[in-house]
Amino acid sequence: MIRACTLLRSAAIGMAIALISPATPALASKCEAGTIFNPVTKVRWNCIFPITIGGVRVGSFDKLDKALDAQSASKPLCACRKGASFWFGVKVSFWSPNRMVDVLTEPGCMMALGADLMPTGGKLQGSQSSIADGTNSRKMFAQMHYYIAPVWKMLDMFTDLPCIEDEGFDVAMITEVLPTWQSGTLGAIIQPEGILFGNPAAGLACMADSAAAAAGKVIDPLFWCMGSWGATYPIAGDIHFDDSVEAWAGLAARGTYMMGRLGALTISSPDGCSFKPQPIWTKSRYKLQLMEPVKGGKCVNIGRPGALWSSAKHAPGKDNAQFMLFEKVICCAGISTP
Repeated sequence: MIRACTLLRSAAIGMAIALISPATPALASKCEAGTIFNPVTKVRWNCIFPITIGGVRVGSFDKLDKALDAQSASKPLCACRKGASFWFGVKVSFWSPNRMVDVLTEPGCMMALGADLMPTGGKLQGSQSSIADGTNSRKMFAQMHYYIAPVWKMLDMFTDLPCIEDEGFDVAMITEVLPTWQSGTLGAIIQPEGILFGNPAAGLACMADSAAAAAGKVIDPLFWCMGSWGATYPIAGDIHFDDSVEAWAGLAARGTYMMGRLGALTISSPDGCSFKPQPIWTKSRYKLQLMEPVKGGKCVNIGRPGALWSSAKHAPGKDNAQFMLFEKVICCAGISTP
């Protein structure tokens, strides 16, 4: 897993290059102390449902996200082996709040900590601009911070389950040190597949993904699409938008996709026995909950149109956003045998 201290050491040159780039117009947001992460009050706890235990569903779900639970544990029993250890038990699946994502117009602002830890002297600021193509669309640029935040571990709950992460809170990525996030052109050099998927022809395929996202479904094979939120490529901080809240979600989702391309995403295996690397994300395994500037009333699948959930979520003068990322976990909860 990429650690913040390692990033700061290894990306010093990249930071220097980014800082000498021209400054962009800053927005009104400032780094506020009131955004410090509180897992008890900020997390929308009904997003952990439905929970499936031995094939029996517990709890309700939004009718529009019924399709997200297609990968829930259906077979009631399971058996696992890891090295010399063997266990059997009941298969369990649930949505786990494991990661947080900041989308920031104020660079260096660590919203989860409520502090500006990396002043950039007016550089790397977020911006919004109109697109002179006869449409009403605009373009937003923002930075992204990705945190490891295993809430169950932080609250010391359900730690006996073998599929609950045993890591502590950490900062996994800050895009201020990534020149590729500041420029889609540089990103294409590091990820040349972006040329293949970041074009109008591939964009036409995203129309189907957008329609599916509106119905609460996710088309996993279209990994380069984010429904109504745009495309994963280019992997940079620029995104076209009509709805600011929807654009925040798009950049949060794009940042999550980028973590997979960097080798920092894992996914629980269908048998519930282990975690495996996920260089290309499985979109149906993730959903987002807005925590700042206004706490969202529910979680949304990747690409869900903002018209269905973003109303009254953009507080005036606040252009920094924070999301909780819920991951679908499938776990074999059982008893070890000698």
